[in-house]
Amino acid sequence: MPASATARAVRPAHPADSKVTMPTSDELKDALSAIFDSQIPNYGDYNLVFGSSRQDNIHGAPGGDTGHCYVIGYRWRPQELVVAPFDGTSLTAGGVPVAINMTNLSHAVQLGGGEYEVGTSTGRTFRFGVQAEGKLPGEGRTIDQSEDQPDFHSFMAELIFRA
Repeated sequence: MPASATARAVRPAHPADSKVTMPTSDELKDALSAIFDSQIPNYGDYNLVFGSSRQDNIHGAPGGDTGHCYVIGYRWRPQELVVAPFDGTSLTAGGVPVAINMTNLSHAVQLGGGEYEVGTSTGRTFRFGVQAEGKLPGEGRTIDQSEDQPDFHSFMAELIFRA
């Protein structure tokens, strides 16, 4: 999802009201781009993906774990990863973004099930998965990342190699 996308209003998911339509994948991408863009200088330099520690995203099966949601910005040159936490229900910023690059990377590993863990030399650690079909909290809130996921996995393989 390009970081320079213009944000559009996202309609909330209300399963009880069948007249309210669910947000499309593109609308969700625009909302996440807006979260990232509002917090990151030079936001246009990054490719963006949705990452989550939610078990239904990592393992593909529904789970009760609400987990953490992240807008993950990455760029190949200079190689850098920016992890921006957000509230998956309200689609608002949920914490201070952390930039991870070769100057502060303590570790980067791929765990079972395609999940990643990255950490900084200051002690911040993030664990997440990036799926082709990312599921945000709420019914019908799915982001299609099938075109972005392979490039992100290649990026992470290179980051892990360099770590």
